[in-house]
Amino acid sequence: AHVAEEGFLESINNILSTGMVPALFSDEERESIINQVRDDVTRSGGLGSKENCWRFFVNRCSDNLHVVLAMSPVGETLRTRCRNFPGLVNSAMIDWYLPWPQQALEAVASFFLGSEKGAHPQAAMIPPAQKAAVVS
Repeated sequence: AHVAEEGFLESINNILSTGMVPALFSDEERESIINQVRDDVTRSGGLGSKENCWRFFVNRCSDNLHVVLAMSPVGETLRTRCRNFPGLVNSAMIDWYLPWPQQALEAVASFFLGSEKGAHPQAAMIPPAQKAAVVS
């Protein structure tokens, strides 16, 4: 319900499933990309054909692209989206986050914001007034 445009999920599904979005680039942009990666393709031992260059570019993008989606599991919306866009399930890792116990929340806050021995090194960068509001 919090996805602004359902068409966005179609693009995400394509990225997760195939590594690219069809018709994302115009012919001129595609030619420019192919010419820019041609040297990298030949350095890696491949032939500098258009198909090899394009495949090299798509593989490089897929290797370096990370997608994070957060959706509520409440109701039928997530189930329907997973049925309509199988890449959300087949090409992704799903983490379910349940409520944390109060003790765990305080332990994490103490580690990252606390001033005692064993606290995170960057905890010293947080002004004491803000620490006191979060960590008792």
